[in-house]
Amino acid sequence: MSRKGKMAIAVTGGAVVLCGLVVCWWFDILHDAVEKIPRLHGKELSVVIAEFGKPDQTHEINLADPLPEFRVELYNVFPPDDPMTASVTIRELQWHYTTYNVAVWLHCVNGKWIVVDTCRWKEGVVF
Repeated sequence: MSRKGKMAIAVTGGAVVLCGLVVCWWFDILHDAVEKIPRLHGKELSVVIAEFGKPDQTHEINLADPLPEFRVELYNVFPPDDPMTASVTIRELQWHYTTYNVAVWLHCVNGKWIVVDTCRWKEGVVF
């Protein structure tokens, strides 16, 4: 095979790989519709900010109030029948990207905000 033929095969192969990566990224096909981000669980707020930057939204949640479906997983950490749960305040941070969103829930422990739960969901998912 000539040098030009080998170069054409290499360029074509590279273009196919690049197109595949773009399709995977754009359609977010390497992720489930809704999933957790376990590597963040137990980490401090500073670690989350270092990875994601300033959040697009921040909410303070008092667990004395009933939780909507989107936040119901927090009951796995703070059971609703535990009397102490009513006094818990959670900080929710959200980031919104083109094809997906991220929410991180933190609880203040010894003066430090620690991740207790996370959610990554594709754009269009309704809770």
